[in-house]
Amino acid sequence: MKLFSRLGVAVVLIHSLVPLNASAQSQLTYTTSWIGNSFGFGDGKWMQQDIQAISVGADGTVYTNAPWDESGSEIAAYRAGDKLAVAGSTHGWGAAGGDAVAVNHTYLYAAMSIGNKSNALVGADYPPANQTWYGITRRTLTNLATGAPFSGGIGNSANATKNSFLSLEAVPTGTDASVRGISATDRELYVADTYGNRIAVFDAVSMQPLRSWTVTSPGRIAVDTDSTLWVMSGISSGNLTILHYAADGTALASALTLPAGTVPADIAVTPTGQLLVADNGPSQQILVFNKDANGRPQAGTAIGTRNGIFHSIKGVPGDARFNGITGIGVDTAGNLYVAQNGEGPRALGSASVGQGAVLESYVFGSRTVNWRLYGLMFVDSAAFDPATPNSVYTGSKRFTLDYSQPVGHEWSYTAFTLDRFDYPDDPAFHQPRGVRGEPMVRRINGQPFLYTLDPGAHYLNIYRFDAAHGEVAIPSGLLAQNPLPGTWPAAQPTYGEWLWRDSNGNGTVDASEISSNPATGSTVGNGFWWVDAPGNVWLATPLSGIREMPLQGLDSAGNPIYTYASSKMFAMPQPFTRLARIVYIASTDTMYVSGFTSAIPWDATHWKEAGPVLARYDNWSSGTPTQQYAISLPWNTQSNPQITTVGVAVAGHYIFVAELYTAKVDVYDARTGQAVGYMTPGASVGNTSGWVDVYLGISAVRRDNGEYVVLLEDDARAKILMYRWTP
Repeated sequence: MKLFSRLGVAVVLIHSLVPLNASAQSQLTYTTSWIGNSFGFGDGKWMQQDIQAISVGADGTVYTNAPWDESGSEIAAYRAGDKLAVAGSTHGWGAAGGDAVAVNHTYLYAAMSIGNKSNALVGADYPPANQTWYGITRRTLTNLATGAPFSGGIGNSANATKNSFLSLEAVPTGTDASVRGISATDRELYVADTYGNRIAVFDAVSMQPLRSWTVTSPGRIAVDTDSTLWVMSGISSGNLTILHYAADGTALASALTLPAGTVPADIAVTPTGQLLVADNGPSQQILVFNKDANGRPQAGTAIGTRNGIFHSIKGVPGDARFNGITGIGVDTAGNLYVAQNGEGPRALGSASVGQGAVLESYVFGSRTVNWRLYGLMFVDSAAFDPATPNSVYTGSKRFTLDYSQPVGHEWSYTAFTLDRFDYPDDPAFHQPRGVRGEPMVRRINGQPFLYTLDPGAHYLNIYRFDAAHGEVAIPSGLLAQNPLPGTWPAAQPTYGEWLWRDSNGNGTVDASEISSNPATGSTVGNGFWWVDAPGNVWLATPLSGIREMPLQGLDSAGNPIYTYASSKMFAMPQPFTRLARIVYIASTDTMYVSGFTSAIPWDATHWKEAGPVLARYDNWSSGTPTQQYAISLPWNTQSNPQITTVGVAVAGHYIFVAELYTAKVDVYDARTGQAVGYMTPGASVGNTSGWVDVYLGISAVRRDNGEYVVLLEDDARAKILMYRWTP
């Protein structure tokens, strides 16, 4: 490893080492818009980020459920392409949503859990210490926010759901005893007690138990037109079958025979008695079973394009190109409803929140779309393709922008780039949250490459593209600051940083493709990755300076080559004592650095922040760079909310700094460091946004017409916030 050693950096005289005062700012004139959600929240609506289950009312209202939506829309109602209601009381104070939902003509029954926030919540409304309750919340269809109490019901007495929760299982905290199936008639409620290995039947009005019978790890339930039940079994093992029972629990001989490779995700029955099975296996279709003269199911013509979104051209969304079906249903008018989240129902014990929600309605038996809603983002930022500001990548998606369209309509969903079937060894699946997160797009020899970070910037994932795989990003490499937790990959070192390059081009992390660098130990941990325009990889270590790993070209499989031996190390520049973010502009050899100084030192409570100071250094690679200026960024950890920074982007003549808690972007002149103004969310997004809660949560581009477009992660409502500003 080469070391460019020096005690500090030269300082030009046009600015002193005293940071510029950045407090004198005014609000800029700009437009607020968004990407990735059918609603912007200007009208108080947003499409939830995940759907794990749906139930369809007779009038075509679709009721949803998921364990988590960042803004509390775990249980919601949609109809005719509009959002009607949020149930609420499933978020915070120990409450969470769940994995199943059902309705009859009067009530909604939804799976949920109630915990005690690490034993901080006590009393009759909460489970005893170290326990969690899993069960059913009952609401009225006329007002989903209101619980429908019953004798023996429990629930939070501080809100409108008091005494309307039925606890099925009380388990040690950390155990997943989620209910994975519910079905209801006006008389009876059928519940899959997945953890308890039984189907439990309750009176739909009194909620008193009626009967139960044993089923191994049951899941989804569908009531047939003859009142028999179709029940999914084997949730805990993943060896899924669909069994048939009489309503009294008597096993029937006509268990459903599924095609080889089928992974059933949901079951539904049409008003005419057809049985539908959502297949989350490679087919990504809805299997249709017609009844013969004896009522036995016979395979019919499947609904949807075979392989769904991964049919040629791979990764391109479209009508009936399904992607991770989690719920299906049919209304009395013959409309089909399909919920998807890009991966399918979550595995037991998983904290997965999906890859973004899609809810669609079709005329049954056709590809005619009635309506479609998107909630495609969560803890996911966005970046521009340097070849065109009209193409935007997120961790797992690509959008095309038409800047001539009205606010909120500039974007169209162009591609899903994550392929769990061809590339199950994609490193992103094995990293925190199991999703690709923060993107950087670079062009090497004119070809696009996608680089992504996990939310905490511990891992840099590298992806290439080729014509054979369409829009799919092919796993190409990985740089890890530390060994990943767990057993994947089996050949990773037990200490120090390491990298992988897919030299044989199969997208699998093979032992022979791993290189380690134990000499750095833990000194590179909790650093920040940056990839410059030519494809060189930079790492801002917290305390050991800045390292460059120059691109060594592409290998025969088309992967970028990086080596520890070719790395260059640059000492930490003054005035910093800890580095947090860097942006390197290779064309001008300019390095922008943010972090902490002796005046405002780093502390562990602000571990994700970008720091209170930002500096620019010219002639960075020369060995004697000059500091052009240093800026005191907004920073007040004693205020409420706190004022701290979390992200930095540079485009054209301006620097854009995202604040963490205050929904604000501060703008500085990159030439002088002087404050220009600030932007906050406008009325189109309800004058609010969630936190920018990741290390690389902001990006910017200057269009040919002089307009600047700034994209931010919106942690709250499943979208990317977009500002458009012309100086």
